[in-house]
Amino acid sequence: MNFKTIIFAAIAAAAAVSCAKVAENTEITGTVEPEGISEINVTVGQIDTLVSVVDGKFSLTVPTDITVLGTVSAANYGVNFIADGTPLTVVLGEASAVTSKYPKISVQERFNAFNENEKKVGEEFMAKRQEIYSDTLMTDEQKEEAFEKFYEEFMESYQKYNADFLAENTDNFLALFAIQNMRGEADDEKLNSLIETLDPSISSHKYVQGMKKAIEARIATSEGKMFTDFTVNTVFGQTRSIPPQPLYRDVNFSDFVGKGKYVLVDFWSPWCGPCKREIPNIKAVYEKYKGDNFDVLSIAVWEREPVEVTISTAAELGVNWNQINNAGSIPTDIYGIEGIPHIMLIGPDGTILKRGLHGKSVEEAVAEYVK
Repeated sequence: MNFKTIIFAAIAAAAAVSCAKVAENTEITGTVEPEGISEINVTVGQIDTLVSVVDGKFSLTVPTDITVLGTVSAANYGVNFIADGTPLTVVLGEASAVTSKYPKISVQERFNAFNENEKKVGEEFMAKRQEIYSDTLMTDEQKEEAFEKFYEEFMESYQKYNADFLAENTDNFLALFAIQNMRGEADDEKLNSLIETLDPSISSHKYVQGMKKAIEARIATSEGKMFTDFTVNTVFGQTRSIPPQPLYRDVNFSDFVGKGKYVLVDFWSPWCGPCKREIPNIKAVYEKYKGDNFDVLSIAVWEREPVEVTISTAAELGVNWNQINNAGSIPTDIYGIEGIPHIMLIGPDGTILKRGLHGKSVEEAVAEYVK
């Protein structure tokens, strides 16, 4: 083959790829590596169907829709896919994977690259963390400082990667992965600007709508605003019956705040490790400042076990101040809280003074106002 033939072949191959159009339907062919599996389950959009496996092979066609995430699963094996209109090949087994026949135009291949980066970044993060905290030449304080510096640099790079990835995928489901990764670090103004870049097919997704609702709630209950009241049916004791039954009563948030005291409010849950680790810090602040001008209120949210677990866990942790339990998501929806512990300081007249307190900032905030 001469040089001109080689060039012509390369051009022809490139043209074949560039001419591959995204089809209205996505053809999926697959191999099931574990023996004994006779059918696989495919869910995507409104489709939830079983597909027969013959001699370890299966095939099906689904409508193209890059705004939803599909799943192929059987027994304990599963893999996600994006029905992007290119022919997809699925391998289901110990190393499940989905690949596209036309990777240059495939949303699925972008998804694969994203997953690879997530794995790589996660491994690098944990390795660096281990390196810092296992350094015997540094004091604990130096380790904390080193990790904080690394974390800031890491997050700056990670946020940029996700911002760039989002900009390339505003019209498909991958945008939700990127915006989820940015959600914990970006402020509400930034999140709003990101949402505005999304295609309507993605911005209408229930996840995005939920995020917008949380942003609106945080703005309505931001620092400088008056607290918003809510009512919870909380457990305050037990009957004398055998077995004992919990006694419930309605309590209002306004029963505890806006009554002439500064109140530190801690939203927590008994299953939440960071919440429990914050309790001793709150307890120290309570013991130092409690009195006519200051009080603490703990509100248990998102409980996963019977309320008795909340009550016993609080007792074990030494929580001896006012408590509301069995709150579910009522207060977190109102205040736009997406992670716990979430600690805020409310003034004597009910004005929200500080939000998002943790660690040393808890006492610093209280000391600023309570003399």
